[in-house]
Amino acid sequence: MVNDYNTKVPSLPWLVMYSNSGDIGILDVLAVKQAECATTGIVDFFVPLEVTRLAIEGRSVAHKRLIAGNYIFIRATREDILRLRQEPPFDAALRFLHPSSSPTGCIYVPDDEVQQLRLAVGKMDGEVEYFVPTSKELIIGDYVRIIEGKYSDIKGVLESVKGHEGGRVIVALRDVLAVRTPRIQASNLQLLELAKAGDSLTGSYTSRAYKKVRGLTADSERLLDEREKTGKLSEQSVDEANRLLLRFTELKLSGKIRTMHAAAICNILLALGETESERYFHFKNILP
Repeated sequence: MVNDYNTKVPSLPWLVMYSNSGDIGILDVLAVKQAECATTGIVDFFVPLEVTRLAIEGRSVAHKRLIAGNYIFIRATREDILRLRQEPPFDAALRFLHPSSSPTGCIYVPDDEVQQLRLAVGKMDGEVEYFVPTSKELIIGDYVRIIEGKYSDIKGVLESVKGHEGGRVIVALRDVLAVRTPRIQASNLQLLELAKAGDSLTGSYTSRAYKKVRGLTADSERLLDEREKTGKLSEQSVDEANRLLLRFTELKLSGKIRTMHAAAICNILLALGETESERYFHFKNILP
């Protein structure tokens, strides 16, 4: 379930709660509390649901239930939640999800992660695969942004497949809850950070970063060579250059690989004739 929310509301923590009863009726009560935000302090809530359609007397009826764990995310202070839990039906139904490692006795999740999950769920037309992420699932791929298509603007962790740069993107709320998008083409992914941990399938971080930037360097030199020989890029090459910039300019790197990356980006900008822009000077200043 994705509710409308006001992006101008000051940042407040999201508390991870769960319902003892799993009663779907708690959503209606939460909606009332949100409408009374000035007195209740409940700014927003997000409840992951599983929706199935049942045929009843020739009609298609949506059946909703809280997902395994009965998760409920509420945007409010802990004091507001404690006050809420003194009222029925919350006094019997609503509980904090609190691991023993939490000094506050509850789990907070950042607003940007909750909004990313809501964005992803809202684009899945009810076909949502929720799961509890494991540490392995959160380090096997790179951190990416989807830049085109139905799932554009969603950020998450790429589940890499050997021999391919594309794949399904995991959108996660820490170790609490996550969803996967369908498979995304490599050309529609913007690389933000390469996975720090490597394995036998993906290779080490350094080798993968070098291979990625070496490929980008080859493309940039080819585009620059075309510009020097013909005086301008073809329309197809302009599209390719802009796509490369879109996919790789925000990639975070360090050391010699960062310098190689900056040189490749400068080559692409030179090929496009973009030598007076702020981003050209940004990458040029990285070069020795």
